[in-house]
Amino acid sequence: MSRAHIWPDGLMGRVIAVLLAAIMLELLGSTLLYQYLDTSASREESARNLAEQLVVADRVLTAAPAGERPALARQLSSHHVTVTWRSVPVPDQTARNDDLREVRRIVSDWEGGLAPRDISLAVDHEDRAMLVGSIALPDGSYVQFSTRMRSDLESFGLSLLSLCVLFIGVFAAAALVIRALGSPLRNLADVADTAGHGPPVLLTEKGPQDLRALARAFNAMQLRVADLIASRTRALAAMSHDLRTPLTRLKLRSELIEDDPTQAAMGKDIQEMEHMLDSVLAYLAGVSDAEEPRRIDLAALAMTLADDAADVGQAVEYSGPDSLHATMCPLRTRRALGNLIDNALHYGERAVVRLSASEEGIHLVVEDDGPGIPAEELQEVVEPFRRLDYARPRNTEGMGLGLSIVSDIMQREGGELRLENREPHGLRAELFFPNGRAVSATL
Repeated sequence: MSRAHIWPDGLMGRVIAVLLAAIMLELLGSTLLYQYLDTSASREESARNLAEQLVVADRVLTAAPAGERPALARQLSSHHVTVTWRSVPVPDQTARNDDLREVRRIVSDWEGGLAPRDISLAVDHEDRAMLVGSIALPDGSYVQFSTRMRSDLESFGLSLLSLCVLFIGVFAAAALVIRALGSPLRNLADVADTAGHGPPVLLTEKGPQDLRALARAFNAMQLRVADLIASRTRALAAMSHDLRTPLTRLKLRSELIEDDPTQAAMGKDIQEMEHMLDSVLAYLAGVSDAEEPRRIDLAALAMTLADDAADVGQAVEYSGPDSLHATMCPLRTRRALGNLIDNALHYGERAVVRLSASEEGIHLVVEDDGPGIPAEELQEVVEPFRRLDYARPRNTEGMGLGLSIVSDIMQREGGELRLENREPHGLRAELFFPNGRAVSATL
């Protein structure tokens, strides 16, 4: 696994990962230290309790007749220590077991009277946590005993359990706090993604002082950019409208020219200038358009545009379902599809409009039989005022805003304009709308 897959990509994920590592190291170190101290303390406490019970058993059984010793041994047993009276000792294992020698030392130190006595200690071969042993009585018999000592594995298991519970609690609390602190950043990312696609959406100034300052600066930046775009848009729109007056006068004067070829040439130039102005106004209208999405029949829209073109003698066909409902902005969608159809008919002789829906989303495609676009220019053709006249006929009209308007509309719709050349020639322009639009189709 690469480092990129191990290290989280998001800021919140990285903060949580660092916090997770720090908590793990701190808790693991604390647990290991606690386990060591707890195991030592637990062993010493168990050995002292054993020593106290052995002293009592030794005195009682030494003074009792042999016939009463088995019953007395059972009475001397407790929940932690089992006492029996036997004639043989337990095989001693202290010579090869450091823990057993430590238990013997604690017993002898805690009860000095047991120090000179013959005490044998061993580990039960069936239960490694069970300590067994014996102490010799004056008459040669033995007091045998057994007690459970907490093993290192058992202590580690309890420590590990407490570590997990503590870690989950601390991590959950820290994650909630970090998530709350990161909420303004997520809101900033969401708002930044929508910037430029409609009126400015101002951030709520909340969270730490640094994040509040960031939100305040971002809001001010949005307002400045929106005001700049609005002022430039108003200026260009005013210029476009003002140019229509002299164009109208030129059109009227051209009609007075008696030379028909000259009149036709001037009329064509004036018509091209009017078309340019219409393109600029349409582009500027898209910049300030605040249309709200609603549920429409996309198939009916596509068929209507195809029929309108066919009614005036243009070769446009529709292929797709009879009905396909989706939620989108109808005017924007109509403008985008209309531009693609006009573009296809301008550079080709016929156009085919194809509509389909898939698991990915809605595909609205316009195909033409024109010359296409050089592959290296497919990305540049959507730039405003970009004209690829060297790749298509030289007698093109407009200002190179048709595909730019379509691309801008698709960005506002959360979709994508996809362009690719067809074989052997022609262009395929697709309006792709991703899923999440409540699509319902009827064939």
